[in-house]
Amino acid sequence: MIETEEEAELKELREQIAKTTIELMRLVGERNSLASKAGKLKSRAALPIDNEQVEDSLVSAVMAECSRVGVSRSAGLKILNTLLSESKRVQGGAAGKGVESPMGAFAKAKEMERLGKKLIRLDVGEPDFKPPRAVVEACCDALLSSKTRYTMPRGIPELTSALQGYLKRKSGYDANEDEVIVTTGGRFAIYSAIAAVVGEGESAIVIDPNWPAYKDTLRQIGAKPTIIRTTLEDSWAPSVEKIAEAVRPNTTAIVLSYPNNPSGKIIGSDTFNAIVDVANDHNLTVISDEAYVDYAYKDCPSVLHSKAKQFILAGTFSKSWSMTGFRVGYAVSSKHVVDKMLDMTSLMLTSVPEFIQYGAIKALESEAVVETNSRTMKERIEAVSKELDGLDTLEYIKPDGAMYIFPRAKQQGFSASAFATKLLEEKSVNVTPGTAFGEYQNSFRVSLGQPKEVLLEGVRRIGALLG
Repeated sequence: MIETEEEAELKELREQIAKTTIELMRLVGERNSLASKAGKLKSRAALPIDNEQVEDSLVSAVMAECSRVGVSRSAGLKILNTLLSESKRVQGGAAGKGVESPMGAFAKAKEMERLGKKLIRLDVGEPDFKPPRAVVEACCDALLSSKTRYTMPRGIPELTSALQGYLKRKSGYDANEDEVIVTTGGRFAIYSAIAAVVGEGESAIVIDPNWPAYKDTLRQIGAKPTIIRTTLEDSWAPSVEKIAEAVRPNTTAIVLSYPNNPSGKIIGSDTFNAIVDVANDHNLTVISDEAYVDYAYKDCPSVLHSKAKQFILAGTFSKSWSMTGFRVGYAVSSKHVVDKMLDMTSLMLTSVPEFIQYGAIKALESEAVVETNSRTMKERIEAVSKELDGLDTLEYIKPDGAMYIFPRAKQQGFSASAFATKLLEEKSVNVTPGTAFGEYQNSFRVSLGQPKEVLLEGVRRIGALLG
């Protein structure tokens, strides 16, 4: 068969493309060899593998070159991310290596309980309150009425409409129907929010100490968390100046979560608005996780009341209504972002189970239950704080909200991980080491998801072990 001129030219182009691709692989190998040598030098000089200043410079150079040669920014950052990952691999680094997970402590305690061990559970972030009776009845009625089918990924219209009314009633915020999505728990609201606005090779700012899911999600999608570390000495308050300085060439979002898990911190409106101003100045999306908004015991700013140009609010039914096992949450954002989140929901989950959505509608009407839960949690914070005040081995900042206290041991060289293991084995009390929430080796989280008497006994055992 005679080859046409076009076929011959196409064949030659394909050969050149293949040759160029192989040459790229050779260059990657050469780059890895150089990175390996650099890693050995870092090791001898006791230097960290990561150097954000060097990395930022490279990111800027790559973005400029992409613009010059006609490669899309997203493609360039994905390639660079792969190259940086290879560099860290050959240098012996691994993102998140050795980081403890709150779910790891949860699983260990669950297994001990399964084997018959009676524990005081101060580890799990789950209120012990019962869900509203109206919610349970609505779910049962929905099941008996065969409301057990797939629904639209956004959620049933009755629930999205109820959410719109709830947002208006609670925050004075008018959300359009296409700006609201029902999610499989607050965790997926966070995952899909981050994945919608942060791409592979990009970065987002996270303020520590914090729930590890933000950083885990960023790493899972090939993005990088840029950490702003706060301290007990600063009352867990972030520096707006440090946040502004932390904006990298590839930063696209900042994650805020107040009341905070694990510290219970609530920042003031001035600080919140100043952070939003930084986000607006740099075209960042503000992702605001407001899971504990009903457990706030001082004014807590919401992204819905801010001037954020781009934002995503993530909410959940798990805490306020004690519906952790129902796995239902929600998010509010622009239609463009919500559509991206809808695509992920369709691909991974289809929808929240139909009968649970009918229960969620009733939850939004159960405001008295939320108020009772909130009062009870406040009482627990007060009681446990008073008990902790009697332990001169610990120091802490009394929480402004949420359902946790994050004490720090005064002992030099204290290992919260080793302490948590010993506490579980010797005193049958489970807490979460501070290393799950950032670089807080001498701190641990106490969850207030148990009756007051149980919590106080748990703190007494902590005090007994500390001596």
